[in-house]
Amino acid sequence: MSETFKIYIDRLRGGTTQKIDALLDPAFLDVNEPDLRFAQPVRVHGEAYLTDEHLVIHLKAKATANIPCAICNTPTETEISVDNFYHTEMLQEIRSGVFDFTEVLREAILIEVPRTLECNQGKCPERETISPYLRNTKKSDKTTHFPFTDL
Repeated sequence: MSETFKIYIDRLRGGTTQKIDALLDPAFLDVNEPDLRFAQPVRVHGEAYLTDEHLVIHLKAKATANIPCAICNTPTETEISVDNFYHTEMLQEIRSGVFDFTEVLREAILIEVPRTLECNQGKCPERETISPYLRNTKKSDKTTHFPFTDL
């Protein structure tokens, strides 16, 4: 458990707020996928504080992911942004007095990774090559039928 991800509950008693501002090695994301890589540091800032019965963590994070283009498979960079992320934890469930928010931050970032991505801001040059094999959604040859309208 890295010191960066630790929140000491005793230090927050009495209304103290812990500021979180770090540039983190992306290894904490523990991504072992051939089609998803995080090569640049993850920027995290936010705060942690206590309420009567909860630890509240408010974070913003930015990461850069490399994902293959859905059309040509070229590695494409995309920015992953987590804004206004809140996590609460019951104080009675934090038995050691130290909360590690590694998994919470990891999940928040990985949830924001897009399932597919297209290079060149959505204008992959290979799209023209595969366009004859894609369904044309602009032109509708079908007539909509409502078989139960007269019942």
